[in-house]
Amino acid sequence: MIKVRNLVKDFKTEYGTFRAIDDVSFEVERGKVFGIIGLSGAGKSTLVRCLNRLEEPTSGTVDIDGVCINALDKKSLLKIRRNIGMIFQNFNLFNQSTVYENIAYPLEIIGMDKKEIEETVEEMLEFVDLKEKRNSYPSEISGGQKQRVAIARALATKPKILLSDESTSALDPANTEQILNLLKNSVQRYNMTIIMITHQMEVAKNICDKIAVMENGRIIESNTVENIFKSPKADRTKSFIKSLPDAVEDQIFNPEDFNGKLIRLNFDSSIAKKPIVNNLIKHSNCTINILSGNINRLTKGDVSGYLTIELDGSKEDIEAALKELKRQNVGVEVL
Repeated sequence: MIKVRNLVKDFKTEYGTFRAIDDVSFEVERGKVFGIIGLSGAGKSTLVRCLNRLEEPTSGTVDIDGVCINALDKKSLLKIRRNIGMIFQNFNLFNQSTVYENIAYPLEIIGMDKKEIEETVEEMLEFVDLKEKRNSYPSEISGGQKQRVAIARALATKPKILLSDESTSALDPANTEQILNLLKNSVQRYNMTIIMITHQMEVAKNICDKIAVMENGRIIESNTVENIFKSPKADRTKSFIKSLPDAVEDQIFNPEDFNGKLIRLNFDSSIAKKPIVNNLIKHSNCTINILSGNINRLTKGDVSGYLTIELDGSKEDIEAALKELKRQNVGVEVL
């Protein structure tokens, strides 16, 4: 388990002190994927680099499997880092080394014998489906293949934790899907924990178990993926959800253009297949006008979505309709 408590990271600049991470706390259970999403400059990459002390926190603690890494000496820290893999946006491969040599490198560093290195590299090449590229150089393979090599290298030492810093942001949608599927398989096969740094909600919703939203160095909202989509609290979270390719912007509807109340119904897997609108018609005197809707498929097959409707009727009828929706456990937001 990873436990982060009250983490702070300050940088000294010519203009004074800049606080990049501001009192951040969270926990991640073993075998889970924890997404940290935010705009550029939110502090995501600085935060993930504090988790293995590539950046030294100013204050606060990082515990990994019960060990506080803040006070570890260099030798003890190196031992912990062997259980932490990392992949980056720009792959960070050795351009003068073959695919095989790139994957073998961390195994050589830890002193693994040649035969075991060969067996491990072959296992990794098969896992990322690049056996035919073992003798190729990075310049001879695609961006998606480079990231698969980077993942194979990160997994070669069988780490307990994988830190993924914008690992799909330089890839096209097809390669992004391949990489996400590979990371999902890694969690299942090796029981790894993944910290996924991204600015793309589309990526987070497809792989993460929980999501934390960062803004100005702070976590402003954190919840399961399903609850984040069902009832987002922070404006920044809502804007990320609305940025999804298939999302419909509520702003295209001006409440002043309608006689009734505009209502956004938020639902999750537990009620997605229930006849919510049909039940509302039966138990309400309101006229119901469906304006827009959206369903997102989340991690592990769960779904979450919303339906924007107009409720037209008396004040009492609208209040009764809202009570009926809440009775059906539907999240209700008046626009």
